[in-house]
Amino acid sequence: MMTKELKINKGQWLSDVLPMIPSNVILNKTITGCGATTLEINAPRNSIIIEPNVPVIIGKKARHPFLMPVYEGTTKEDLKAYLAGEQDGYHKIITTPEGFDKKVLPAMYETSTPVYEDYFLLFDECEKAIQDVGYRGDIYLPVEDFFKFKGKAMVSATPIPPSDPRFEEQGFETLKIVPTYVYQQPLILCITNNTVAVLRKLLAKLQNETVCIFLNSTDTSLNLIQTLKLQGRSKVFCSEKSVRKLKRANFPDVSDTLGELAAINIFTSRFYSAVDIDLDIKPHVIVLSDVIRAPYSMIDPHTEVVQAIGRFRNGIAKAYHIANTSTNLQCMTQTALTHKLENEESIYMQVAGITPTNKIQEETQQQALAGMEIKRFITREGKRNYFMWDNAWEDEKVKGYYRLPETLETIYRTAPFQVATYHLKYPITDEDRLRRESVRLNSKDLWREVTKQLAELKKCESTDEASYLMEELGEEFAVMAKAFVLLGEERIAQLDYNRKRIEAALGNLEENRLLTSEKMKIAVYKRFHTGDIVEVAEVNAFMRQLITDQGIPFDGRVDKKVIGLFFEIEECKMKGNRGFRFGKQKYEL
Repeated sequence: MMTKELKINKGQWLSDVLPMIPSNVILNKTITGCGATTLEINAPRNSIIIEPNVPVIIGKKARHPFLMPVYEGTTKEDLKAYLAGEQDGYHKIITTPEGFDKKVLPAMYETSTPVYEDYFLLFDECEKAIQDVGYRGDIYLPVEDFFKFKGKAMVSATPIPPSDPRFEEQGFETLKIVPTYVYQQPLILCITNNTVAVLRKLLAKLQNETVCIFLNSTDTSLNLIQTLKLQGRSKVFCSEKSVRKLKRANFPDVSDTLGELAAINIFTSRFYSAVDIDLDIKPHVIVLSDVIRAPYSMIDPHTEVVQAIGRFRNGIAKAYHIANTSTNLQCMTQTALTHKLENEESIYMQVAGITPTNKIQEETQQQALAGMEIKRFITREGKRNYFMWDNAWEDEKVKGYYRLPETLETIYRTAPFQVATYHLKYPITDEDRLRRESVRLNSKDLWREVTKQLAELKKCESTDEASYLMEELGEEFAVMAKAFVLLGEERIAQLDYNRKRIEAALGNLEENRLLTSEKMKIAVYKRFHTGDIVEVAEVNAFMRQLITDQGIPFDGRVDKKVIGLFFEIEECKMKGNRGFRFGKQKYEL
C-alpha cells in the first residue's frame, strides 16, 4: 500500500490542510484530537461514521446536535423516520459497529436508500477493528459492507496496517499526516515487580492532583481501590456490564458514561480511544499494566497508550506507564502463528467442503466445524477473516513486549513518546501477592506463604517501601503478622503452619505476658527465693490465689509451668510429698 504525506503545523486543524477525507484511504492522522471526525461531520455529503464505543457517540452528539446517534435504545424505526424527514443539510449517522449491521443497513434497505452510492462510510479508530475483534466479534460486522461503498475511508492516529487483500485490490493508499513540530508526549516508564507499591507511592506524591488511571481490568481496579483505600475519592468508568458487577460488589462510584471526575479516576478499555475528555485542569495520566494479575492489561505503546493519553483535549500534566513483566507469558513468532493458522484453516476447509449425503452426516459436519477453534477466524461467508488473523498476531506481538523489562523498554524507544525509564524492585512482588490470593482456600499453605513473605520483608525493614508492605501484610493478615512478630518464623514452622496451634501459642503468650507483669514479679519474688524447697500444693495454692487477686483472666491449670515462668524449677520429695526446689530467678527486679 502506497503512502502519501501531508504536513500540518502546530495549531492547525486537519480541516486547514485537508478539505475532505478522500475515498479509499487509511488516514493516519498521527496526532489525536486534530479534528478528523469533525472534518467528516461537516463534509458536504451524506455520511455514516462508525465509532468503537457508545461513550464516543454520546460525546460527538453533545457537540454536534444534528447527528443521528445509533446505539442501544435507538430503533430501526427511528432511523427510518430520520431518513424520511426533512434535513437541514446532509444526513449524518454516527453508530457503533453493531448498530450499523443490525439497525442502519436494515433501515436503509427498507427505505430503498442507495446506501453504497449515496453515503460516505468512515471507520473511525480503525485499529480497534483489529485489536478488539478477538473478544468482540461483532466489531467486524461492518467490514464486509465497507468494501461495497463507493466512498469510504478508515482513520486513526494509530492505525494498524491491515492484511486483507481487498485494500490492495481496491487501490487503497495510506495518507499520513506529518506534524512539522515536536508532538511526542513526555512519558515516564516505570518497569517494576510490584505495580501496587509503585502506584501507591505515585498517588501519595500526587495526592492534591486529579489523576486518571487507564487499566483494562474491572476486578483489578476494585482490588486496587480496596488495597490502597481509595473508596470515597475514586470513580470507575467502564462498560455497562462492569458497572453492574462493581455495584454488586458494593462499589457505587461507577458509570458507563463520562461525568464529573473524582480525585482518582479509573478507565477501562471502553474509554481508551476516541472519547473526548474536556477538563479545565490538566490531569496526571497513569497507564497501568499488571500482566501477572490481569494479562488483558498489557497494551501496545504504539497504539493504546497513545490513544489513552490523547483522550484529554486540553492536555495533561504528566504521563506515566507503570508495568510489570513476566517470562511466563507464552508468545509465538509471526511465522509460527501463520503456520498454525494455515494448517488449522486447511483442515476446516476440507471438512466444510464435504458434501453430506444425509442428515446425520450434515449434523456431524456442523458439529465438527463448530468445535474447531479456527472457526472464529472464518467469516459468515466461509472465507478467511483477515482481521482475526491480524488480531492474533497483535496479541502475540504485545505479549512479547511484556516478557522482559528490556524488551518493553526497547519498544518504547520506537513509540511516539519522549521516554524516561525507571526500574524499581521490591522485596515483595506482584507474583507474591497473587500467590497469597491463590492459596487462601488452604490455610496451611497460606500461613507458610505469608510467613515466608514477612521473613523477606524483615531482611530490609529499614526501607520505607518494605515498612509499608509490612503494614499492608499486617492489615490483610493481622493474626499472621502478630504470630510472626511474637512467635517468629522458626516457631511457626515448628507448629506446622497449623492455624489452631499457632493461635493457641499466641494465647499462651498473652497469658504469659499478664502472668509476668511487674506486680506479679514483686509478689512472687517476695514469697519465694532461690534455694527454697516448698511443697507443690503450697506453691500452686499461692499462685492460684495471686492470679485471682490480680484479676488475671486465666482459665488454665495452675501447675509447674506457672511458677516456672519466674524460676528455674526442679521437682523433689519433701517427707513423702512432691516439692519444688527453686533455682535461678528468670527476672531481675
